[in-house]
Amino acid sequence: MITDADIKRMKVVFATKEDLKEFATKKDLEKFATKKDLERFVTKEYLEKALDKNTDALVKEIGTVIDMVGKVMDKVNENSDILNDHERRLDRVEDKVFV
Repeated sequence: MITDADIKRMKVVFATKEDLKEFATKKDLEKFATKKDLERFVTKEYLEKALDKNTDALVKEIGTVIDMVGKVMDKVNENSDILNDHERRLDRVEDKVFV
């Protein structure tokens, strides 16, 4: 529930009807966004465009990460092949030394 103290605090932060009446000209009022100005940001088209832009950026970043992971996996596989080769060689040396 909003108390009188809350209303007093809001009057300090937000412009009241009386505050707005003090503006002498219409030019002064143009400095502030009106409800009509803000409505353009909540249209379906605006939101879809923003979503498409963000989605495209996200897909691009995901593609970059996938490429990086692919390069790392190639290196891991290469090192795994080398390790397997070394293990086979060590097994042959052990077989000859510990007969």
